Amino acid sequence: MRRSRALAFVFLGVAAWLSACASNPPARGGVADLGSRLDCLRERNLAVVAAHRGQSDQRAAENAMSSFRATIAAGVPFLEIDVATTRDGILTLMHDDTLDRTTTGSGRVDARTWAEIQAVHIKRPDGTVLDDLMPTFAQVLTWGRQAQAYFEVDVKPTTKFSDVVDAVRAAQMVDRVLVVTYKLADAVTVHKLEPRLMISVTLDTAEALAEALKVIPSNRMLGWTGTSNPQSQPFAALRAAGIEPIFGTLGRPGVRLDDVYLADGNGSEYADLVRAGVVMIASDAAVAAQKSIGDGYRACLR
Repeated sequence: MRRSRALAFVFLGVAAWLSACASNPPARGGVADLGSRLDCLRERNLAVVAAHRGQSDQRAAENAMSSFRATIAAGVPFLEIDVATTRDGILTLMHDDTLDRTTTGSGRVDARTWAEIQAVHIKRPDGTVLDDLMPTFAQVLTWGRQAQAYFEVDVKPTTKFSDVVDAVRAAQMVDRVLVVTYKLADAVTVHKLEPRLMISVTLDTAEALAEALKVIPSNRMLGWTGTSNPQSQPFAALRAAGIEPIFGTLGRPGVRLDDVYLADGNGSEYADLVRAGVVMIASDAAVAAQKSIGDGYRACLR
């Protein structure tokens, strides 16, 4: 009798497992974490755009929820955001050291409490004051999970990588976040904190690639290759190593490649970057850039 009950429990358990598998099938093609999704793009010669500071274009507000919603709605899945820390330890979004340029406030972010931060509003580049308040990093991640957004997180000098990683884990967004680093030592720190995270590492030379491969697995890195001279960048070498190349068309107005590429209203040069091997384009004109290369990324990013 006990044995039949035990067998019954086993069969019930198997049935429950099969039911769960049926209602929650694995991602098509075995695509699971962010690394696998990016591999899918590379292997299919596809690319995706990351919206610099979350803006759909340079008229939109930086690091603002209204901009994030508009950018995602326009078909750009990756939002590059900047994480800063207030005086009382709250992670919020701000590119500059101070509040002055992009909000109605003033002074250093790390000199203001969260209560003080909540008294200011975000401004567009033309000075228009919006209803947007500065969000917490946690709020943005929670929204991002619901909106199926992906984030490229630029950690400002006032912020600890460990705090960012903790917030990403708490929001269950490890599979939708990549962390930007500018020094290999910082990339190693992030990898040790959370080995599942994808990391942007500056890999614009053969030497930089060789050094990085000694300390971080290739399937956890994307290679940042700068914002100029795409013809001389090591896209092929990165791809051969199993690393997705990132190239930036962003920068100073009138000088950045976004302005050059879109001067004739065409934008075909973005597609040229993809043909050259770029897998992620960091852009100040994200919507226009994504339209130029198409939405083939949807086959891999879900």
